[in-house]
Amino acid sequence: MPSLIDEDLTQPGTHALVIGVSEYRHFEDGVEPTAAGEEFHMEQLSAAARSASEFAKWLLDDYRCQRAPLRSLRVLLSPSPGEEIHPDIAARIAGADHAANRANVQNDVVEFRNACDSHTDNVLIVYVAGHGVQLTKHGAIVLLSDFGRPGQLAMLEGAIDMASVHAGMNHPNTARTQFWFVDACRQKPSIARRFEALEGALALDVPNGSTEVSPLFLSATTGTQAFARPGGVTLFNEALMASLAGAAATGPQAGGIDSWHVSVTELIRRLPDEVMSLAEAEGAEQSVDIAGKIHEAVVHEFEETPQVDLRVELLPEAARAVSRGSLKHDATTVIVEDFTDWPLQEKVDAGLYLLNIEAEAPFESWNQILDLDPPEMTAEVDVEP
Repeated sequence: MPSLIDEDLTQPGTHALVIGVSEYRHFEDGVEPTAAGEEFHMEQLSAAARSASEFAKWLLDDYRCQRAPLRSLRVLLSPSPGEEIHPDIAARIAGADHAANRANVQNDVVEFRNACDSHTDNVLIVYVAGHGVQLTKHGAIVLLSDFGRPGQLAMLEGAIDMASVHAGMNHPNTARTQFWFVDACRQKPSIARRFEALEGALALDVPNGSTEVSPLFLSATTGTQAFARPGGVTLFNEALMASLAGAAATGPQAGGIDSWHVSVTELIRRLPDEVMSLAEAEGAEQSVDIAGKIHEAVVHEFEETPQVDLRVELLPEAARAVSRGSLKHDATTVIVEDFTDWPLQEKVDAGLYLLNIEAEAPFESWNQILDLDPPEMTAEVDVEP
């Protein structure tokens, strides 16, 4: 399938492949059920294709890498009936065959690999969402839309082995910087007990050597499920998009970068915690696994400083009527002055601020430097003497 933007292989850039599968034609509840599809006892999804479309939209409009701008974007989506694909992506794929089936995925993987191999200074980004199974401790197989189709010689012909594809792209003659996101369950199917091995999933040969950076973010740990909001997006996607929007932002000069950015280190630190928190809020458990070659690299650069939702609570309550607050960016630019309507709530650029509170007796005045990181911060200030 062609790139959604004009592909440019004449100079280094970012090349992305996005796949989202929610509709499975040959499952028991699919439009063409088969015995092979029914044997896995899985149902249609309602969030995988939408999640993939949200990631693709972010790449189109928000992704920024000064040294390697986006130069190709391949998107394959198989949404369930009624699933809301991002309208900008839906408009771009309308009228063409962008189904996430085995033939299309294989074709796109070939073209994607060729694009990534055009310059070693390229950046590679992959996001895949759908039903997943795991046959080995480190495996990550994602089922494609025509999984279980009639005439298969092997059970997994309608699937892609993401661990193998990741390993096959991990060599010194392709993009030296790579980011992989696999948003799928990693449970062993009961049918696997009947076989010595299950074969047929799309895989790559693994060349000698390795690239420089190739972290693989897996939305579920070994043997566990990944969750989604029905009709919405996956929890992994929700956490990832929030991280890329600023929750995992790192300030200028960190790692020698002169702009706000998302680094591998911060994404590793923030993404698993956010996924776990989202799952716990829904009474579930979900834990992110991280594999691959992990070294520091910039995942995304911000064109503007990300913002922080700041809330300042003043204690004790009796002090609020006799206290005035001021907030200065870098201790010089006044943001708020003579504030009395506590709590103070303000949306501000990330960075250093001086918070000053002038309190009347018997309370004590207070001032402190606040280092505000996205997406939010709550400060409780106690002026009790």
